[in-house]
Amino acid sequence: MDGTATEQLSMTAAELSFLLASGDRPGETPRLLGLTDADRTDAVLSAGVGSLLLRHLAVPVDGNRLELAPAVAAVAAGLHRPRGFVQVGLTADDHADGALLLDAERIRVLVAARAYRCYDVSPLAPGADAREPLLAVADRFLHRHRPALATFTASPAADFALGAQPARATLSSSADGTWRVVTSDGTETTAEDFDAAAAVMRDELGRMLSMAPAKS
Repeated sequence: MDGTATEQLSMTAAELSFLLASGDRPGETPRLLGLTDADRTDAVLSAGVGSLLLRHLAVPVDGNRLELAPAVAAVAAGLHRPRGFVQVGLTADDHADGALLLDAERIRVLVAARAYRCYDVSPLAPGADAREPLLAVADRFLHRHRPALATFTASPAADFALGAQPARATLSSSADGTWRVVTSDGTETTAEDFDAAAAVMRDELGRMLSMAPAKS
């Protein structure tokens, strides 16, 4: 499989752990997804491969080898050795949510944790502007909960592994209907609608982490 499918799917923690274990090294991805050493035990990995087989997301070929469905192959390509990350943290008075963009060389994958240790996983189309799904995640939350805050943090994988401080910017909705963006250099911009605020944040995301189209 070439790993270029873009359909969204839901996956369990065990399935993601198995995909991560199938690569040469997991890097920082498990920690960013909230996975721990307990998710790398043989029992969990066996549950992950069994779930993929039962859901027809993988098929056995040539003995012990597996062929992944195109969407799952795309997810695996995004999980393995990403070159950068963008985290979106979403907070309001009584709600919290978030998403993680994994920026690999050939594909980008957006992952959002859900209940019962499940994840919504969306591979992005080659050539897509990765800023748009990030802003869409913020858009839905900030309109649903006011006041609310979306915090974007971006870092190349090498810097993240070294513990370097990531670039950070925020986009917030207020109870009176106004919007505010604080960029990574501390500049504050107030806007009367989401579109104007999103335009500022879109430019900022482009500076925080290269958002050039993924290589096809």
